[in-house]
Amino acid sequence: MNLKQILKGAASCALTLAVTAMLPVAGMAQDISGPALQQIQEILAQKAQFTTAQKKMSSALVFAAKAARNELNNSTINDLIPPVPTNNQGRVTVDIRGSISSAVLSQIVSVGGQVVTDNSGVGVVRASLPVGLIDFVAALPEVVSVKLPAQPRTSGIARKTVAQGRRHKLSPGSLAGFVGAVTSQGYVAHAANTAVGQGYTGAGVKVGVLSDSASPARVAALIASGDLGANTVVLPGQDGTNNSGFSDEGTAMMELIHDLAPGAQLYFASAFNGDTSFAANIIALQQAGCKIIVDDVSYSNEGAFQDTVIAQAVNQVTAAGVLYFSSAANSGNLTSGTSGTWEGDFLNGGAVSGPIAAAGETGLFHNFGTVGSPQNFNRLAAKSPFDDYVLHWSDPFGASSNDYDLFLLNSTGTTLKGFSASSQNGTQDPLEEIYVPGGSATNDRLVVVLFSGSPRALHVDTSRGALSIATSGATIGHNAGLNTVTLAATAWNSAHAGTRPFTGAANPIEPFSSDGPRKIFYDATGAAITPGNFLFGTNGGTTLQKPDLTAADGTYTKTPGFLPFFGTSAASPHAAAIAALVLQARPTYTAAQIKAAMVATALDNMAPGADRDGGYGITMAWAAVQYALAH
Repeated sequence: MNLKQILKGAASCALTLAVTAMLPVAGMAQDISGPALQQIQEILAQKAQFTTAQKKMSSALVFAAKAARNELNNSTINDLIPPVPTNNQGRVTVDIRGSISSAVLSQIVSVGGQVVTDNSGVGVVRASLPVGLIDFVAALPEVVSVKLPAQPRTSGIARKTVAQGRRHKLSPGSLAGFVGAVTSQGYVAHAANTAVGQGYTGAGVKVGVLSDSASPARVAALIASGDLGANTVVLPGQDGTNNSGFSDEGTAMMELIHDLAPGAQLYFASAFNGDTSFAANIIALQQAGCKIIVDDVSYSNEGAFQDTVIAQAVNQVTAAGVLYFSSAANSGNLTSGTSGTWEGDFLNGGAVSGPIAAAGETGLFHNFGTVGSPQNFNRLAAKSPFDDYVLHWSDPFGASSNDYDLFLLNSTGTTLKGFSASSQNGTQDPLEEIYVPGGSATNDRLVVVLFSGSPRALHVDTSRGALSIATSGATIGHNAGLNTVTLAATAWNSAHAGTRPFTGAANPIEPFSSDGPRKIFYDATGAAITPGNFLFGTNGGTTLQKPDLTAADGTYTKTPGFLPFFGTSAASPHAAAIAALVLQARPTYTAAQIKAAMVATALDNMAPGADRDGGYGITMAWAAVQYALAH
């Protein structure tokens, strides 16, 4: 085996060496410290010995398993191993993907593990395994991958900075008690009060909500206070309170819908039990009779350029007549100077040099600058509050054969702080994710490497951080899917005029609201939209208008922690409520007709016409109902 083959079997180590070789030519620090080089060499030695089973595992799990078996005696290496969360029995929760047979389930039990969630029908089982014995499950031929579960995230912001809070200070005439004990200012801002006054309350319409949780105690308290309807339903076992740190964001979302459409019946299911569970609950809400469904959740492993499991569930229910709303997310936008996104085509930043090139490796660094002004790194203008950094590229999920990798270095480029360097050889996903809890900092550097393969369109996501070289295109995944109505947010008092209806131009989007548009290159099956053309620069794929609409945030709810309720998480339920009013007014309307009524009557609030920030504008309840009645 030559060094190049070893490097491919030990991708993270090799690419770390590649970063070292790149430093002098990329304008970064001119050297990497001796101890760091030794760490890289020690990791390379470990990676060169990976078994077939270990190559199916994320590198964090491999090293954690080795450490649990006392196979790592060098503390320097231990310092570089990303921590994996374990319970008090020393077990780690993982998602096992493949053809989940009885042999796989039996092996989980035989190594002392436990099945947490069995979604064998869609090729996934979540299990709790002893860290040192993960290899024995990964070794089964039916198993394709063993990874840490992707992290869900809502798009709510319960607290704002002092400056932002003052900017959105409520007027003395703030609403209270119009619907329940506390009423969203969106009731007036969206002119839903006028629609309700004319008898359009959403009566007869079922609306489904997906978020982190809706605890029984909170739901009961809100029903008692009149802030939720007595007929509110939480799907059995799906209140989300099994998740540590649950926040009842789902109850706050339901409150907003009830405020604007008090006649609608609300249903809830948690979206926090894994991406496959989220997808199953979307379908369950549709089967419960919900004609309108709304969520505010995204997962870190969702595809940027292709519909993956959650978006595929959205496609299924919308094909059955459901109108689906989702939050655009809170990852910033280029117009406000808050973007934490970089999108563009791979640009050759130069071949690797030094020992890797001498061994025959032909990897290339991505140039975030231009041909005439190269910069082979992108600086964090603000760190991610989640210390999570993700790279996507335009290959199909489950069939990526172009091998890209992602690195996090310190501000001078002399210290490796995190890496994600899985091998993509035709059966993996086009995704690399660095998670460094507490480890990233402003001015740190992100480096992308094309280890092997062809140029592709890239998407770098800093999970609500900010980048010094930024672009538009922050909203991704099912939140920005073809069949999703994607919501941007504007503060209910963004015009600084108190509680009154929106006017449009005086109501720009929030600085944190994610922008579009969304480019996709594959359909949900992985078939190329433009075969052979997978780049932005050659107009490959198709471009979706995202977001679609804007709605209010910063409004009041009675749910603790959501007074006020900021974020695109608050915008999407306001829009879903307006859709319920329209559907009551015209029960024969299709989902497309409801959306058309909302779009046709929206107030333009950003660039003229449909734009990447506010979509078609702010959706208005009474105007949309009137349109529906007249058409």
